[in-house]
Amino acid sequence: MAKQVLWTQCIEKENHLRLKWFTRNEERLNEIANAPLIRTVPEEVKEDMRLGRIARFQNVDRKNVKKLDHQKPYEQLDPRVTNVMQPIDPKIKKLLYAGTQKDGRRNYLNARVKVIPENRYYFPETSSFEYGWKMWNASRTIPKSRYGRIEVIKEFYRRAGVARDPEWHKEPTKLSPTICGSI
Repeated sequence: MAKQVLWTQCIEKENHLRLKWFTRNEERLNEIANAPLIRTVPEEVKEDMRLGRIARFQNVDRKNVKKLDHQKPYEQLDPRVTNVMQPIDPKIKKLLYAGTQKDGRRNYLNARVKVIPENRYYFPETSSFEYGWKMWNASRTIPKSRYGRIEVIKEFYRRAGVARDPEWHKEPTKLSPTICGSI
């Protein structure tokens, strides 16, 4: 009980000191908050920046997306079929009905997960499929590990840890809503 009383008194004393400091410095805080911004950007610089951004966007070198020959376009699929998955192999489908209900389901799912997504779907269904889609032949050259402890992408691993920022690096300038507001 005595500790609670002591704790309460400490909190009250801290609140009293904060209030005392605020009342003593209230006038100075209002001056700082209502002071005009010292740093402003001239209108001609704003206009040059705006025109430069528009010109850079309009002169971007655009490249067409490559179409894969071995992949059926979505428009060529049968319009009556709304399924995005390819038909299941009959041998794998038989596993679903073989044995007891629990064993059949487990065997079916174990066999189905071994089929790579390129052979299960007509096209990448989710964004995670896009990484490595149709890259199965390239991945066969990587040695397999039983527990997945091989560094596949070596650029992500650093022996000495993350490097410090270079000496020429500067912090970005902080902008307020009133600076460059018309861009």
